[in-house]
Amino acid sequence: MPRPRRAVQLAPGSLALVLRRRREAAGEPSGAALFRAFRRANARCHWDAGLARAVSRVSLQGWLRGGVLLLQGPAAPLQLLRDAWLRRALRPPHGFLIRAVGDVSPIHMNPISQSQFVPLAEILCCAISDMNTAHVIVTQETLMDQLVKHYPEHKVLHLIIQPFWMG
Repeated sequence: MPRPRRAVQLAPGSLALVLRRRREAAGEPSGAALFRAFRRANARCHWDAGLARAVSRVSLQGWLRGGVLLLQGPAAPLQLLRDAWLRRALRPPHGFLIRAVGDVSPIHMNPISQSQFVPLAEILCCAISDMNTAHVIVTQETLMDQLVKHYPEHKVLHLIIQPFWMG
């Protein structure tokens, strides 16, 4: 039986920026594009060198469709972003408003352990399907090459499969 894995923390020490469009535009920009625009807008704050440095030290951890950026970085730059929000000095990406800024509590993920058992039928079907997709003729030799290449941990496959082909 696989041993249980410990929970993994997702989004530890993250800051969320909730954005809203100023006006309707075609399409939705990606999270990476919104993050780059956010960085550009705040990097131009030459009068606030701390804020300009802080945005260069944070990274995009993720984004949620609809305009929520999850930022991650060292504690000091994240605090400078919080302070800028409090002073109404944090600038949104062009065409957006910042509706809210807040700390994100860590999200816990409990990994699911995979079984050590892989059904032979599943392995064979996947291998043959992959070979068909790649337009490779399936023979005993090509199938064995495919299995060794993609399932190296199953060293007994050739002992199991050869009798099927010999029969």
